[in-house]
Amino acid sequence: MNPIMDATQWVGPLVLFLLMVAVGLELAPADFRRIMKAPLAVTVGTLGQIVLLPLLTWGIVALLDVPPIFAAGAIIVAVSPGAGISNILVASAGANVALSVTLTAFASVLCVVTLPTIAALGMRYFLGEAVDIEVPVVHLMVQLSLTLLFPIGVGMYWRASRPEFVGRHRERLQRGALVAIVVLMVLGSLFSDSSDFTIGDAGAGMLAALLWTVLAMAIGWGLAAAIGLPSADRFTFLIEFSTRNIGVAAIVAMSGLGRLDLALYIGAYMTIAYPLAATFVVLRRRRGGFAR
Repeated sequence: MNPIMDATQWVGPLVLFLLMVAVGLELAPADFRRIMKAPLAVTVGTLGQIVLLPLLTWGIVALLDVPPIFAAGAIIVAVSPGAGISNILVASAGANVALSVTLTAFASVLCVVTLPTIAALGMRYFLGEAVDIEVPVVHLMVQLSLTLLFPIGVGMYWRASRPEFVGRHRERLQRGALVAIVVLMVLGSLFSDSSDFTIGDAGAGMLAALLWTVLAMAIGWGLAAAIGLPSADRFTFLIEFSTRNIGVAAIVAMSGLGRLDLALYIGAYMTIAYPLAATFVVLRRRRGGFAR
């Protein structure tokens, strides 16, 4: 077995566990109860990501004729939950942090079921025989329960029981876990069987990532506007819809599915989406918020 592949089988889930502990450190039980106070925004924001982002992926894959392995990576990214970094971006922009945290929390919990099932359907109906990837739905559900739900609970417990310790070490844990995920992705890209890819394939993958990110932002903003949310909430939707959790996507791809080559698209997405989201944050801060 490829030594990098072998390492991802046990290092990857451990790193994801630490990353989700960091997510849990940002959460409190009130974040899950908030749906009772803002049911429309939380429900529409959550269901919109689950339903519309995979459909957007299918449209872009078909429109740009994206290479199959990039298309498979795009599906994994689309069905992954929102990233914990989205909460930081929303806070930096002066938007609705409470809504951002709640959407991230619900997406992280629900993805235990939604990610394996929607990914399996996407691989089957979007790609057909183009890629030889069988999504082990039940296995992924069990793996995600252990590497998402449990560590989120651990992080929430630590936040409630040891607030001073969490305050000192939270950012260090977040940065360390994120760096480890990026290192695994880079190694996965370097050691994947990508000899058949061309410069044109890489360009198509980057273009797909850019188009997907921009349209995901537009969908988030437009959906929030359609239900009458204020500007701060619209911007929160914009960030939440476009900023996916690359840690979950990478570990599902490399450890859950055993495909290092899926890291190629995930890496392309990361280099496009996160800087673009940060750019929108800077623009909002400079302009004092987008118009209502």
